[in-house]
Amino acid sequence: MEKKLGPKIDREILKQLGTEQLVEIIIDQGKSIENLTNRVVELEKEIEKLKVSRDLETIT
Repeated sequence: MEKKLGPKIDREILKQLGTEQLVEIIIDQGKSIENLTNRVVELEKEIEKLKVSRDLETIT
């Protein structure tokens, strides 16, 4: 389940961009970070459920 990442932007390319373009990149990256953070939280919850389930199976 590999997801395609956006292109990497190096320092030289960023230096050539205007303020509005840089702001758009920052906003997009913020959204990506928020989505990834939410996904991590979901996965952590799932892991905890699996641990509890495993522990219950071990007890019985």
